Amino acid sequence: MNDDTAWVLVAVTVCIAIYGLPSIIAFHRRHPNRWVILAVNGLFGGTLVGWVVALVWALHAVHRPDMPDASQGGESGLNLFVNDTRRVALVAAPHRDSGGHERPALSPADAVRELERLGDLRTAGHIDDTEHRMLKAMIFRKM
Repeated sequence: MNDDTAWVLVAVTVCIAIYGLPSIIAFHRRHPNRWVILAVNGLFGGTLVGWVVALVWALHAVHRPDMPDASQGGESGLNLFVNDTRRVALVAAPHRDSGGHERPALSPADAVRELERLGDLRTAGHIDDTEHRMLKAMIFRKM
């Protein structure tokens, strides 16, 4: 092997190392998003913007909470999948009437009263079975 070939191999090795630098840093630091950083670096690293984004993301500090049950997902910024600072509870959406106005959800006691009233209306013959089922389903949806 002559000197020119050796210099070409050294230059190619240095270029590959620089190209893969964001991924190397992410895996070395055990970044939670290291696989996504590798994908961004591999797919968009050829463009200067993709390489810089991957490098900044790999260098971005990630806070790991001390508590073992703490959330590890969701913070804004470049860490899209880590360090959510608060837990979120799912709450039923407020009910809307036909005019689009919000109505509070029925409490279980109110729902029981409404169902008893519907049963009385059906027993008295004021509504038939189809109407009773439809109105009962509406009450259950409001809960």
